Amino acid sequence: MKHDEQRLRRAMEDHEYLAPHPGAVYARVQLLAQIYRRRRFLVHSTSGVLLSAGLLVGLVQMHGFIQGEIAPPPVVPGAAESAPPPAPSAPGAPSAARRSPEAEAGVPMPDDPELAAYFGAGYDWDDAERLARLWNLDDPTDAKVKAGARILAGRDVPLRPGRG
Repeated sequence: MKHDEQRLRRAMEDHEYLAPHPGAVYARVQLLAQIYRRRRFLVHSTSGVLLSAGLLVGLVQMHGFIQGEIAPPPVVPGAAESAPPPAPSAPGAPSAARRSPEAEAGVPMPDDPELAAYFGAGYDWDDAERLARLWNLDDPTDAKVKAGARILAGRDVPLRPGRG
C-alpha cells in the first residue's frame, strides 16, 4: 500500500509544473469578470435606449392623435399606388385648398347634410375645436353640425376655414 502512495506522490511532483501560476489564474478571472460587467452594462444601456425611443415614438403618435391627425394607411408591398400622396401646402396658401382629415384618409363624406356642408366648405377638425370653444360646446362634432346648419341656411360662420 505504501508503494502505491509513493508512486502517486512522485507522479504528482513530476507533473506539478503543468499547473498554471495562481497569479495568472486570478488575473484571467478578473479580466473575464470585467468583460461580463461591460456586456451587462451594454445590454442594460441598449434596453434603456430602446425603451426611451419607444416611449418617444408613442408620445409623438399620441400628440398627433390628440391633435386630430389621422395616420396614413399602411403601404402594402406589391400593391399599385392609386395616387401620389398630396403635397403639403405652404402656410400662406389659400385655405380653400385644404381638405378635411376624413377626405385625406379616403373616408367617404358623411350622409348628414350638415357635416357634408361643413367639410365641403373647407373646414377641418381644428376649425371644429375652435368653433366649439367659441360657442361653448363640449363636443367639436356638435360644432361641426351647427356650422354646417349655418352654411346650409346661408348664414356666416364666425371663422374662416383653416385660418381661425
